[in-house]
Amino acid sequence: MLERFFLPLFLLYLSAITTVYAENESKPGIIVQHTVNQVLEILVDKDLSQAEKKARAYDVVAEQINFTGMSRRVLAINWKKASDRQKQKFESLFRDILLNTYWQRIKNYDNEKVEYITGMIEGNRFASVDTVIVSDQIEIPITYRMEFVDGTWMAYDFLIESLSLVTSYRTEYRNIIKTHGIDGLLKQMQEKVARNST
Repeated sequence: MLERFFLPLFLLYLSAITTVYAENESKPGIIVQHTVNQVLEILVDKDLSQAEKKARAYDVVAEQINFTGMSRRVLAINWKKASDRQKQKFESLFRDILLNTYWQRIKNYDNEKVEYITGMIEGNRFASVDTVIVSDQIEIPITYRMEFVDGTWMAYDFLIESLSLVTSYRTEYRNIIKTHGIDGLLKQMQEKVARNST
């Protein structure tokens, strides 16, 4: 259900971008733009097979997402309850699910446009980058929440029309954990990853 709404919209952002420059543009915004440009270059490279494009796009995008921070926020209180093995397994599976959904969207790139509005740094550790998806029919605001990790800005959440991707996954996974436990959630995630790979 989440992939039908949140992720396709979020990943439209990685399909195309029209940059609106502002004075004193923040570094997080520049990183966002640079990532998009790299992905676009991969998508239009006629010398690459689909498999090669997928692998290279994965690598570019994965470098800009803080999967550990995102996983911790998604599991919330259950992160503390999880064993080290469960945490590692969850992060790996969540990464695969997120990136596969991303690829399914951008491989059919259809010239959607995204306007970069502004970037704002909050203290020394957090920042947000505001964008708007522009199509012939609608405009959809998306905010990228970023965190300064190991010397660079990385995304840890995405707000689509003020609705948080992390919060939505947290609600879905929390309900599964209540019924099936953390291992039950991991089993369902593993099955989803297996289906995606066929």
